Amino acid sequence: MNAPFFKYGLFGDDTSLVVAFAIGIAFGFFLERGGFGSGRKLAAQFYFKDMAVLKVMFTGIITAMVGVYWLSRVGFLDLSLVYLVPTRPLANMVGGLLLGIGFVIGGYCPGTSVVAAATGRIDAMVYLMGMVSGMGAVGFAWPSLEGWVNANALGPATLPGLSGIPYGVIVALVVVMAIVAFVAAEWGEVKSGGRALAEQSLFGVHKLTRTWGLFLGLLGLAFVAALAGSPYRGPRVTLDGNALGRTAATGADHVSPATLADRLIAGTNEYRLIDLRSPEAYLKDHIPGAENVSMTALPAALWTPTEPVLLYSEDGERAAQAWLYLKARGFPRVSTLAGGYAGWREQVLSPTLPEPKDEVARLEAERERAIAAHFGGAARIPLAAAALGLTPGVSPAAQVAPTQVASPRQIATPPPQVVTPPAPVAPAAPSASGAKKKEGC
Repeated sequence: MNAPFFKYGLFGDDTSLVVAFAIGIAFGFFLERGGFGSGRKLAAQFYFKDMAVLKVMFTGIITAMVGVYWLSRVGFLDLSLVYLVPTRPLANMVGGLLLGIGFVIGGYCPGTSVVAAATGRIDAMVYLMGMVSGMGAVGFAWPSLEGWVNANALGPATLPGLSGIPYGVIVALVVVMAIVAFVAAEWGEVKSGGRALAEQSLFGVHKLTRTWGLFLGLLGLAFVAALAGSPYRGPRVTLDGNALGRTAATGADHVSPATLADRLIAGTNEYRLIDLRSPEAYLKDHIPGAENVSMTALPAALWTPTEPVLLYSEDGERAAQAWLYLKARGFPRVSTLAGGYAGWREQVLSPTLPEPKDEVARLEAERERAIAAHFGGAARIPLAAAALGLTPGVSPAAQVAPTQVASPRQIATPPPQVVTPPAPVAPAAPSASGAKKKEGC
């Protein structure tokens, strides 16, 4: 089982909450053991007297970065399935400024305030209440804030993607930057008089310590990473051609618009609907319950490869490409909507209804009309009200409720009609004159 474990189906939603809770408890425990539950210790970094926060944060960042890079590089971790928080430059800068001001005034960041509040510190509790209140205020004001928050949004951006610098080189540069910052922090502590030189983990010893060993090891792995290339899986994949052929031959790779409409009305749809069209087309109209996801963000947007996914684009071409891509990435339960959204529009929203020839055709036409009305559409060729048994002048959608839509299996075949042959006609009586009528020519 490769990582990320949740997305590869090792455990479900309930277990993931338990795992997240256990990780949070462990994280809080080590923060408190490191002294980060004290506002005085946290605020001391702004006066260069105790730079423990900066040292710990940079150590954690480069350890995680190098570890994630190499776990992905050796194939244990699929980095493309790791969720990346979308980058919103304006909102990120404003939020960072507010966080920094609050950090200086209160002495806590969001995480350390929770840790300190758990140990009974009153100032941390007040800080935590203010943070929660601010989150609530933003929630109430979100409709008016959403525009500028999403201004110039970059999506899930990365430094290599924005700069064009290879991933391994970025890893090496960040590790070097962190070590320089670590050294500068110790120099600042000595110069500010907060700590003596002998107390420094780098300068205060003349032998190889665990700190030096960790940094030298991370630095070596980072420089090798600069030559190793991208940590993401390469474009080459292995596909089972026979399995794909069997899937295509049996039609198991697609779902018809009519079948999807029946499932949506009945509330039995198990598919996660993915709309691959542009955001403009999605906002204009889409299938109820569908999510708008771009091709590049598709693997990371899916929770687990084991969940059933139904893809659709405008004409089905892009959905077919995404289907093949996800199959190659190990997603077994992926299907496409036959005909794409154009097929949905033609078969569900605006079906062509021919003149019914018998009772079965009449009931089927009535059912299709009701389905179209349920999804906000209408038949392109209206039927006569008398043919459907509807009241003239009243909307057919108002007379056929969507909840009364019957499936084809529920439409009973009408009983055969018995046709009585006409009675025989008696021959005509001869005329009074007795003359025989001329026949033929």
